[in-house]
Amino acid sequence: MDLPIFYSEEDEWKKVILMYDSALKEVNTKLEILNNEFKLNHQYNPIEHITSRIKTPQSIAKKLRHNNRELTVENIVKYINDVAGIRIICSFTSDIYRIADLIAAQSDVNVLKVKDYITCPKPNGYTSYHMIISVPIFLSETMINVKVEIQIRTIAMDFWASLEHKIYYKFEGNAPERIRKELKECAEIVSFLDHKMLSLNEEIKLFNPDSEMDHYREVVSETFQNMIRESYGTVVEEDIIKEEEGQEEKYGPEDKGSQSDRQEMYEELFEETVSKQPDSLEEALEKVEESKEKSKFFRFFKHNVMNEEMDKM
Repeated sequence: MDLPIFYSEEDEWKKVILMYDSALKEVNTKLEILNNEFKLNHQYNPIEHITSRIKTPQSIAKKLRHNNRELTVENIVKYINDVAGIRIICSFTSDIYRIADLIAAQSDVNVLKVKDYITCPKPNGYTSYHMIISVPIFLSETMINVKVEIQIRTIAMDFWASLEHKIYYKFEGNAPERIRKELKECAEIVSFLDHKMLSLNEEIKLFNPDSEMDHYREVVSETFQNMIRESYGTVVEEDIIKEEEGQEEKYGPEDKGSQSDRQEMYEELFEETVSKQPDSLEEALEKVEESKEKSKFFRFFKHNVMNEEMDKM
């Protein structure tokens, strides 16, 4: 006896939307982390803003009809690569490739396809960098890799593309030749503008007096973060903590090997600092500013953290 098959495309479509929505959240979280890192650690943030969307049913149906395919859930998942889409807007063209490399370098991101319309613009003048990636979505009983299209553009590229998109739909894809020609000329102007602004930004960097100090700060911070990297993902057992506390009470911190090594390192750093006396007023002022920077955290810690602890007592 054959059992009836209960199949509802509406229910299956809801499950598909769940997958694409989850993939958007995964990628948006990755980009948000990168964005926050740039704001915190670097003087310059390459990401201007980020938008994301699920393609509308009307757009999906139109794209399938354009490719002469039947409108089914299976065909949507199989042939439409931009159901889930994210757009990243940058300041300069160099930022585009930097962000693309950072995304591709993540261990759980699989780059499926890349279209570089910056080096090879479309015939109408469109420029952008497109990536189709997949990210793992973990469900209660399985894991599924889901596609997301990422478009990365400069502000100028996005301005041109937005206007071109409106004109395209106003004329239903059949804009007069004169308008198409002028749009192409505008695209060339946008390309020139991006190149000019990038050159100007590179020249400004050469006149930044704080660039060497900023680089020094980044190196010091990176060194410290490497020291505590493993601690982010590990748990120190209570018996180990008590054992370490017992050793400090019994022998004192100076008698422990690691403490002695650390003390020796501090003494060497102190001697090196003392030997480097400032040769000029400018150098002395720099050292004062550096000292201020070092004390900022302790002032913050004392004002915020210690006050909170006192309030709890």
